[in-house]
Amino acid sequence: MKLAARAAHWMATFSDNEAAWPRVVFERGRPVIYATWLTGGDYRNAAASRGFYGAYPRGYLERVAAFFPDVRDGILHAFSGSLPTSPVYVRLDTREACTPDVVGSVYDVAALFRPFRFKLIYADPPYSAADAERYGTAGVDRLRATRALAEVTVKGGHLVWLDTCWPQFDKTQWTTVMRITLIRSCNHRVRLVSVFERGAA
Repeated sequence: MKLAARAAHWMATFSDNEAAWPRVVFERGRPVIYATWLTGGDYRNAAASRGFYGAYPRGYLERVAAFFPDVRDGILHAFSGSLPTSPVYVRLDTREACTPDVVGSVYDVAALFRPFRFKLIYADPPYSAADAERYGTAGVDRLRATRALAEVTVKGGHLVWLDTCWPQFDKTQWTTVMRITLIRSCNHRVRLVSVFERGAA
């Protein structure tokens, strides 16, 4: 699907939320989707109720999925945390207590999933050293992680990276195709949803 078609599908899905509608702009002649989402605070997140720190913001997964109506399988959550099980995706996490489908490091995805390649990967890593400490994990080397994830992504597949910064990546592997500002509510960090498309392997 072209970016314009993905944006159109999103707007049709969330037709009553015009403020969040994506728009296609051009960066150096290349199309990129821009958007701003205000998700609102929800301290009753189902994922957080399992006793783990952190969870996807309310409605986040539904909003991202609306860009990818063509992806029904081949999905990886690379830092799955407390995400529940599903036949639609595979969960990877370093913490056995989270009971992921696969226990392991994001840096080892090529070995863990060889020869399988994913169409869509969600990544929501610890944003800082303090966050990593609270999760009980090591911090994340963003460049190393995005390089590793590229090895298990099909050509034309996507990486959706949620963070407080635009992560470092290898431009021979990834092209940035979406930049979405995510505002939760007062006194929450503003996050950036960076969506990358995999180039030729």
